[in-house]
Amino acid sequence: MSRPAPKTLRKDVIHNRAALLDAARAVFADHGLDAPLDLIAEKAGVGRGTLYRHFADRTELALAVLEADVADLGRRTADQGEAPETFFWFLDRLAEDMIRNAGLAGLVRNVRSPDALTPLRQSLMEAGAAPLARAQAAGLVRKDLRPMDIRLIATLLGAGFQGADEAERQAVSQRTRALLMDGLRPRPEAS
Repeated sequence: MSRPAPKTLRKDVIHNRAALLDAARAVFADHGLDAPLDLIAEKAGVGRGTLYRHFADRTELALAVLEADVADLGRRTADQGEAPETFFWFLDRLAEDMIRNAGLAGLVRNVRSPDALTPLRQSLMEAGAAPLARAQAAGLVRKDLRPMDIRLIATLLGAGFQGADEAERQAVSQRTRALLMDGLRPRPEAS
């Protein structure tokens, strides 16, 4: 499914959106998902109307934060180069993002329209597809993994965070990564 070509936006519109995303990321991290949206607008240096021109509601704003983070992860992953080990770097950064955005996961689970998650899922698969293919070609991970499996990996990396404090999220993430790495190893061919 291709996305329509983006419209040319004024610099202030682009700046305001970026400021709102940065503010939302910080406010949600500091105050939780129930933080007043007015606080986000204030931190971004814009009015409430500007916030609502960009995002219809809290869920749309949370999804936009996650989409921006996945797009950033994709850029950072591409910057790592062509080494087959980049897939593991990608998974570690994804796990860190999952820890940082743990509070947003609950909101995403409650998204009513499955189509609303399509861009986020697609971006995640695109970010990891090339590193996955290189790791497979080098024999570092099992051959039967597909880019769609990156969604499953992300789900596993974000599991177990509900109600957990920072230290517990770190511990759960480390254990999940250890189990995942074992499951990603190539399997001996059946004889």
